[in-house]
Amino acid sequence: NINLEFDQENHKAIEVLFSEELGLILEVPYSESTNVLGEYSAQDVPCYLIGHSVKSSTPSDSLVNVSIKGNEVLKEKMTVLRDVWEETSFQLERYQTNPKCVTQEQAGLKERLEPQYHVPFESEIISFTPKGRNTRRPHPKVAVLREEGSNSDREMAAVLHMAGFEVWDINMEDLCTERINLDQFRGLVFVGGFSYADVCGSAKGWAATALFNHKVQEQLLKYKERDDTFSLGVCNGCQLMALLGWVAPDEDLKENSNSGVGQGLFLDHNLSERFECRFTTVKILDSPAIMFKGMEDTVFGMWSAHGEGRMVFRSEEIYQDVCRDNLVAVKYVDDQGKPTETYPFNPNGSRDGIAALCSDDGRHLAIMPHPERCFLPWQCAWMPQEMRKNYDVSPWYKMFQNAFDWCLGQS
Repeated sequence: NINLEFDQENHKAIEVLFSEELGLILEVPYSESTNVLGEYSAQDVPCYLIGHSVKSSTPSDSLVNVSIKGNEVLKEKMTVLRDVWEETSFQLERYQTNPKCVTQEQAGLKERLEPQYHVPFESEIISFTPKGRNTRRPHPKVAVLREEGSNSDREMAAVLHMAGFEVWDINMEDLCTERINLDQFRGLVFVGGFSYADVCGSAKGWAATALFNHKVQEQLLKYKERDDTFSLGVCNGCQLMALLGWVAPDEDLKENSNSGVGQGLFLDHNLSERFECRFTTVKILDSPAIMFKGMEDTVFGMWSAHGEGRMVFRSEEIYQDVCRDNLVAVKYVDDQGKPTETYPFNPNGSRDGIAALCSDDGRHLAIMPHPERCFLPWQCAWMPQEMRKNYDVSPWYKMFQNAFDWCLGQS
């Protein structure tokens, strides 16, 4: 709720509320209001206390009250005024977005609540020491693999280093020319981005290099089959892992394929028919994924940035197998923490809100949103003030710490 009271003499409501002069509205704790007024007055800058805000139980109960010299000039629900403010934007959105998605977002705005974040392992991230600074511990090697058009490799390298890994920056040319061999690495990360500008579809060019260059194909298959390695594919890397059949494979197709690849999953265009960049809320499920060990039931925000993120399975049987074996590691959720297909909570329309899948043994993880872009609190678009105040790292740092600990445990 917002209650505003203006005391200006001889001014009409429109003149007071819609003045074109330069102005600034500050919201401060009431206990600090006198100090703020004094600071501005000391600099001969006009400053007035015009009202106060009060938290309401739900958005639909929020009211905006405006009075001038004791006369009420406006009393309306906040959601009604917000709808008026947003209406022009939503009309424009209908020209560039699937109208059904626009309607869903507009209708849902009336009942939006504060996301209910939940971090079961909170004590582990309130204070921590980056393992990257411990020179006495082993530092397993991890390859951050990129292709023409890749991005987020720097963020990925940063969080891996902080977790304790020795990080190598590798491009596909290094594998094609055999300058680098994957035998020395314990971790392999396929980063995000838009390899080859998504020509012919997301990750298609990247996958072609991996499948049609026999040297690269042999290296990747050999690496995948080792039992002391893990891999992570984020966004474009997730799309690549799907094309390579590293997650949700079609076993029948794999047996009859000369390349040994059985693609059972395809990342199709978002239902919104546009690129989506949003700070989505996701929930960690119980799965074999080594990177999510001890993180089950975590609900927190994670950046999504993709145009082709809708998970489509080759057959209903593959989908049922994935669900039965608990290989769905992450789902998009709504403000109440419930898995959803509703836009914009689910930015791409994936069935049941699926956002990440892992292999049967949990070593290989493909995830569409970007944990490496929000492993520090300041990188998060929103989080409860208490968490922002107390957290040294975000919950997603634990993913990479888990991978590090797993490598040491396998040594």
